[in-house]
Amino acid sequence: MNSAQAKPLQSDCESLASAYDAALLDLDGVVYVGDESVPGVIAALNLAHENTGIALTCVTNNAARSSNAVAAHLVELGLSVSPDDVVTSAQAGAVQLAKLVKPGATVFVCGSRDLMYEVELVGLKPSQEFHLEYDAVINGYWPDMPWRMLGQAAGIINSGAIWVATNMDLTIPTKFGTSPGNGSMVNGLINATGRKPNVVAGKPETPLIQASIDRTNSKKPLMIGDRLDTDILGANNTGIDSLLVLSGVTSIYELLTAAPNQRPTFVGWDATCILESHTGVGISGDVAQLGGWKVDSKGLSGSGASLDAVRLSAVASWEEICAVNVLIEDLLAAGLTVRNPIRSDA
Repeated sequence: MNSAQAKPLQSDCESLASAYDAALLDLDGVVYVGDESVPGVIAALNLAHENTGIALTCVTNNAARSSNAVAAHLVELGLSVSPDDVVTSAQAGAVQLAKLVKPGATVFVCGSRDLMYEVELVGLKPSQEFHLEYDAVINGYWPDMPWRMLGQAAGIINSGAIWVATNMDLTIPTKFGTSPGNGSMVNGLINATGRKPNVVAGKPETPLIQASIDRTNSKKPLMIGDRLDTDILGANNTGIDSLLVLSGVTSIYELLTAAPNQRPTFVGWDATCILESHTGVGISGDVAQLGGWKVDSKGLSGSGASLDAVRLSAVASWEEICAVNVLIEDLLAAGLTVRNPIRSDA
């Protein structure tokens, strides 16, 4: 998709729900953290859909559960979605794998039973038996992954088999804090084999996001995610706008130091801001302003909404109006925690 993208944090926008026709929702860190929903988000998303018709399309790199299981969890939390509204990296990975091997090929599934089911749906033969000969390996996040399974996968990969990874998320947010994600396991296999996967299906690569756009035939989608290196980079790779929410793993410090290809179109504390309008940061010469805040070479000054201070500081950092360390000190002085995720506008 090659739609024109708005400039990061420098464009005005009416209610996001009114401006876009599909919300591509990352789940972990956006809709829920662990088993619990992010406060207020479920109600806001349902209201956005009811009032504007914006499609709620769930786009998750987590390959541990089927779309049916994911949808059931979301419905239990109160979100008005069906399995057809859920697109997983397991689905995208299985589709990509089917393009690389012959129909009926035997695939070692280094992951959950739900990942095995997705492989079976595309006409391949999934298994986790150790005594078989395999044509390919697919691996996805699974919290109950046995160490022996990784060893078996390494052996099959070393034999020259096709290898597909569902995603490369290094971490995943849980109720216990940040835990290793599928990318950490993939990197372990890379270290053990000296090979990289033939294909990565999940964000930030384009297959999963494009499949999600195709699912709703969206003409103007908005990616909503909590990770710069997957959700936002994936949106930029696909050529669509994005909303970064600070309810998951990304800190304010990481936002201010984001590489150009990981900068979001919009930023909010959480996905409730889909109902809000967004005012872009204004730049005049060596001064940037937003709301009651101003940044020049000396730092951040003024007062107003703390999220405006964060948005303004991000743009000032990216445009090199002020040094990052100065902005960080000023945000700390304003009472913001800059190195840990923030979930509310306190």
